[in-house]
Amino acid sequence: MIKLQVWLTFPSNEVCKAGELVVDDPDFRGALEGRFRYLPEYLEHPQAFPLDPLHLPLSLENFDADRPHAGVHGVFEDSLPDSWGRRILVRRYKLARNDQRVPRLLSLIANQGLGALSYAVKGRPNEKTVGVSIQHIQELALLAEKFEQGDIGEDDEVSLLFQAGSSPGGARPKALVFDENGSYLAKFANPGDQFDVVRLEAAVMEMARQAGIETAETSLFPMGSGQCLLVKRFDLSSAGGRNHMVSMQTLLKADGYYNASYRDLAAVIRHISADPGHDLRRLYKQMIFNVMIGNTDDHLKNFVMLYDETGWRLSPAFDLLPNIGFNREHVLRIGHDTILPDLETLLAEAKHFGIKRQQQAMNLAEGIHSIVSDWRSVFSAFDVPDKDADRIGMDILKRLKKTAD
Repeated sequence: MIKLQVWLTFPSNEVCKAGELVVDDPDFRGALEGRFRYLPEYLEHPQAFPLDPLHLPLSLENFDADRPHAGVHGVFEDSLPDSWGRRILVRRYKLARNDQRVPRLLSLIANQGLGALSYAVKGRPNEKTVGVSIQHIQELALLAEKFEQGDIGEDDEVSLLFQAGSSPGGARPKALVFDENGSYLAKFANPGDQFDVVRLEAAVMEMARQAGIETAETSLFPMGSGQCLLVKRFDLSSAGGRNHMVSMQTLLKADGYYNASYRDLAAVIRHISADPGHDLRRLYKQMIFNVMIGNTDDHLKNFVMLYDETGWRLSPAFDLLPNIGFNREHVLRIGHDTILPDLETLLAEAKHFGIKRQQQAMNLAEGIHSIVSDWRSVFSAFDVPDKDADRIGMDILKRLKKTAD
């Protein structure tokens, strides 16, 4: 059995013990039974809010996780990285296969995760700065490359990479860094990349901003002969605290293979957002942009609800990138299918996002179409190699034609 205390850092920067996780030892099938309960002192706190607004309401009851593979509710697993960061955790602590379960990883990540939650077996987690100085970014990039190639061996090298890279999700190499102006997620090139993914993502994020989509702040950072992409962290509050994050995968309880749609995300927003009209419009615009740019990897982990000083809201858009593997089907359904929709389908979806006037939906689609149509000049401004621009551009042109009036 493992017991973990769950601590929460409010946007105000006050730290409070929110509750306790208890996970039994695995049964003969390897299944885990876990439960969570809020502490009475948290429930009495004037700033208290549900850590999962749909599945963990503020109550003294014990909430069964009902997730035999993880043993904990999805909101806690959201604190963990996906494959890249988990591999670093496993390497840093030399974990055997049976010791790589989610509760064990949470105890190791402690307060080094993204978002507002931290974990401790006993007592308050140590207060540490998450990430390393941007002065070490070149070293981090080299270590990430060595790690990807299986050449990293020294414990001090792994320790530095762990400090900077144990939190971020996704499969690509990345690290958390900071400078005097803020904290960032640094995304590096992968030795096996067939495209200049760093420049391509920087260009697409800028294109999204031009299209009126609220995105995470990004910039290119020169690094020797190459560059990395810096993404400004949005889980940090203006008061120096943390904004709590819950993925749409957690909110929809969509474990394993799922058949979800953008409408499902819209339903969550209508239910919990502090400003549902604004957030629904943002999601609709992002859906159209994803269609036109070819971002078919629009999975539920790439959509997050934040809890900040104003309440629950949709996070800024992130991980906007044309599908480099040329998978033409979207992960999320648009209408009733995952294939490339036409303009009629996009306009018909508008009513599910609170946009009742057809002309308003048409204006949004035409505005995004106009920006994406200028993809070549945006790619050029970010020095995306011509061969990459040409290959990606062929797919964009097909999508623009399908979604044109």
